[in-house]
Amino acid sequence: MRIRIALGTAIAVTCMTSAILMALGRTPDAAASNAASVPAASSHTTPSSNSNLAALDVPVVVHTPLGLVIDVGGGHFPITAAPTTAPIAPAAAPVAPAAATVTATPPVTAAPAVVTINDSNSVATADWQCIRVHESGDNYNNPNMPSGAYGILISTWQSFGYSGWPYQAAPAVQDALALRLHGEDGFGPWSSRFACGL
Repeated sequence: MRIRIALGTAIAVTCMTSAILMALGRTPDAAASNAASVPAASSHTTPSSNSNLAALDVPVVVHTPLGLVIDVGGGHFPITAAPTTAPIAPAAAPVAPAAATVTATPPVTAAPAVVTINDSNSVATADWQCIRVHESGDNYNNPNMPSGAYGILISTWQSFGYSGWPYQAAPAVQDALALRLHGEDGFGPWSSRFACGL
């Protein structure tokens, strides 16, 4: 009875193995002929007493699509789960940073101070030009008394700490004194103011 059960089991396993091998495109004969070139995947082989399994004496390892490994040889038919390895995910392509939008902002500059040119802060006005024309012909080197472009008296000149004569001084020095006199008394020191309508 034991022999009949063992033989029935062996035939069933052989048929199942043959069906699997045929489904995979391998037959026991092909497996046996290729076994010489295939290294043994199992270190155990036992001689088979079954003549039907003689062709399968050489161990053959079959990887099935279901991930099972069937080791056929020497009458042993273990079915074990194939070693599974996690699939290696392809390296993600580096994400390029989004292009930054650069908005050029003009540099902030302070608004220039608005300076209104008038007779009290500049001699570059029509009123001052009229005074110079009437006092000296707009000649800074006019040696007549009063002298210089603005017709300044020597006494006035010296009272402000200057030495020499007004016509000998640089134009900028004569302009500075004219503005100082205007700051104290407007166009009052010049009699030509009437001709200029000041």
